[in-house]
Amino acid sequence: MVYCSHCDDDCPYVKDPDNGFTCCGMCGKVIDQDMYTDEPTFVKDSSGQSRLSGHIIGIAKGGSLSRERTEEKGRDEIWQIVHGLHVSGGDDIICTAHNFYKLALDNNFTRGRRTTHVAASCLYIACRRSEKPYLLIDFSDYLHISVYVLGAIFLQLCQVLLLGEHPIVQKLVDPSLFIHRFTERLLGKRDNAVSDTALRIVASMKRDWMQTGRKPSGLCGAALYIAALSHGHMYTKADISAVVHVCEATLFKRLIEFENTDSGSLTVCMCSS
Repeated sequence: MVYCSHCDDDCPYVKDPDNGFTCCGMCGKVIDQDMYTDEPTFVKDSSGQSRLSGHIIGIAKGGSLSRERTEEKGRDEIWQIVHGLHVSGGDDIICTAHNFYKLALDNNFTRGRRTTHVAASCLYIACRRSEKPYLLIDFSDYLHISVYVLGAIFLQLCQVLLLGEHPIVQKLVDPSLFIHRFTERLLGKRDNAVSDTALRIVASMKRDWMQTGRKPSGLCGAALYIAALSHGHMYTKADISAVVHVCEATLFKRLIEFENTDSGSLTVCMCSS
């Protein structure tokens, strides 16, 4: 099954080995195109020297012990991250991420990249597919690497797996998914009253189109800051910034934007009603 943007669904696909096309089995849209030839071709580089063009693709063989070890290592890395970040879903989320990892292996995506980084990218795709409340920066913080490095690997992996037009990548991340997790991280415990107020504020932001073009963490931070103060929790903007991973300037900007909306003039009781 592959995702077809024309059908807007995961559809069966048809491969034409003679022309190198991969087409949607429902509407016929060309999903991918790979041209293979058994004759070597040459191109000239910038220095004028001729070099071999394209890539050499080996003949597929049965599963080897090395492949099994590589798959097992990837699964172990995914398991470590799942338990380190307390990702819910158990074996289901691990299996989903591991399936993406095996697809990455099939496309030689792991070559030249650290197993941990590829495993984290696969798990992030699985989390977005299952609407888990995790941001890419959560994974980069856990692995102690730059979020831009991990983000580049994630985008490259999506391109290799033909997910560029899939809702997993294109769909906006719903800020509401993160409210309960951020509230618990801020207060050190679950507080449904604060979470519910923050969720209603986020809903108001959506109605006023504040979600468009903005990262969910900034909106969550602004909503959580207002909700916490309204319930008597005196937290500073710096406290909120540390929880949602945005700078104070961004948080302040989101608060000003919300203040300028119609919902910004409502009281907490009016928002909750």
